[in-house]
Amino acid sequence: MEGKQEAPNFIEKAVGRVMGGSTAAGDQQPQIVVGAEYGRTPYSGEAEKMYEGTRGKRQTLDASEYYVVTQGYMREWVCMGQCNLYIQVLKNPMIKQSMETYRHDVCEPNVTEMYELMQAGGYTAPAPYNAQRDARSIESLGQLETDAIDDRMILVGHIYAVEAFMNRWNEGARHSHRADVRDAFVRNWHRANRWHLAAIAMAEKMQFIEPQPEITT
Repeated sequence: MEGKQEAPNFIEKAVGRVMGGSTAAGDQQPQIVVGAEYGRTPYSGEAEKMYEGTRGKRQTLDASEYYVVTQGYMREWVCMGQCNLYIQVLKNPMIKQSMETYRHDVCEPNVTEMYELMQAGGYTAPAPYNAQRDARSIESLGQLETDAIDDRMILVGHIYAVEAFMNRWNEGARHSHRADVRDAFVRNWHRANRWHLAAIAMAEKMQFIEPQPEITT
């Protein structure tokens, strides 16, 4: 008597797909795409359509959005003053100029992103908007002499501060439920991301920190 042929079980199918093979007739090889901008693949369209569907539906912020926007605003508001203080204290002209550039490229646009979200929703900012008021030049800030902290401490500390900003903006994006808000946090993350690696490279170049050891096989 001829027995009924068993269909491949789900474990066999899964293993076959992971290994790049096929265990059932009709299975197609997935189009695996890496290296594209924003991690896009041929399968991104469905999620992107739903993502864009949340854009422009409202100007107000929901509870979690309001929290992360106001907290992000306050953190960058403080960072404006911190950068100015570092500019005053730093002795190395290259690091001093880099800190001013960082403020222009990160602090000023980041605090403005959060400010504009609050303005659009009709909310009062928890502290006066200072992206223009505190955007002072190296010359106008002058030099502050102190032995309480040195260039090495400032630059190494800056690495950890920017890393914390990356975490903050990632958390802000996670708590945002419409594309307009989430995109602002993602832009802030990208600004912090490039400067985090730049600060590490600068600290290594100046021999303030040792490069990470290379793991060889």
